[in-house]
Amino acid sequence: MVDEEKFVEKSEDVLESKPEQADIPKKETRFVRNEIGELKEVPMKNEEEEEFLEDHEDDFLMENEPENKNKSNSSDSKSIIIMIAVIISIFLLIFGGFKIYGSFTGSSVVDVDDMHKDNLDGKLSEDKGYLYNGFSFVKADGLWWTEIQTNSRFLKIPLHFGPKEVEDISIQGQLAYEFNKGKNVYIAIDPKVQNKFYALANSEISFNVAKGINRIPIGACTEESLDCVNRTIVNCENTTGLPVIELELSDEPAKITQQGTCIKISGQGTDYDIVKAADRLLYDWYQVIKTE
Repeated sequence: MVDEEKFVEKSEDVLESKPEQADIPKKETRFVRNEIGELKEVPMKNEEEEEFLEDHEDDFLMENEPENKNKSNSSDSKSIIIMIAVIISIFLLIFGGFKIYGSFTGSSVVDVDDMHKDNLDGKLSEDKGYLYNGFSFVKADGLWWTEIQTNSRFLKIPLHFGPKEVEDISIQGQLAYEFNKGKNVYIAIDPKVQNKFYALANSEISFNVAKGINRIPIGACTEESLDCVNRTIVNCENTTGLPVIELELSDEPAKITQQGTCIKISGQGTDYDIVKAADRLLYDWYQVIKTE
């Protein structure tokens, strides 16, 4: 978990030097992380993830901001949104990969498929791999990997927490059938929040909405703001009938609440608490953790 925090902090440093636009990798290359969080540009082997990011870039970035708004407030708010886009781009690039580069020099390569085989043969310690409700989970490069089947596709899913770490987080309430209608899902964030764990949870959800359940994440705001010009304003108290996922920082422990056409993911803004809540919801979607 600490490795990812270093990566997010390095992302923030990069963003401060280029506040106007997120860094999107060139078509011919991709970025991978080494064990200390540094990035390396390597040849791109799968263009599907990059094409999706280009097609939906506007859904992750808030654009068309007024020229006359307060620059200091705008810079902070826009930086957190750009950071989300950068994290999403990195996740999209590693999502379809079959290999994880374990060192900056490329001398050590971890094959996730081989790790799953060793896991099924009982050759891994529990901190490196285990079976959960028929799914194999292995830990590589600071992420927990499993493989799920959705719409006749097999997808390799990397999340920050394994199911054993989040299974006690509660999911309360009932979700209306209308949530599943249409292609768009509105990911509503609080424009006042400046928190790297909040941004990471947002990217984790948006990424899996796009690749895991094959719907389009649309950036939205929970309230009016100069940083939300031309963005849909929705929250769990006012969905206007749209399918909404709202992220909320809270003083209370992580939890998920469903009501009508809205899912609220809430958690504390420290120690990955809200990221755990996001991963708990995803394991419910992928039917890894059975919700009673």
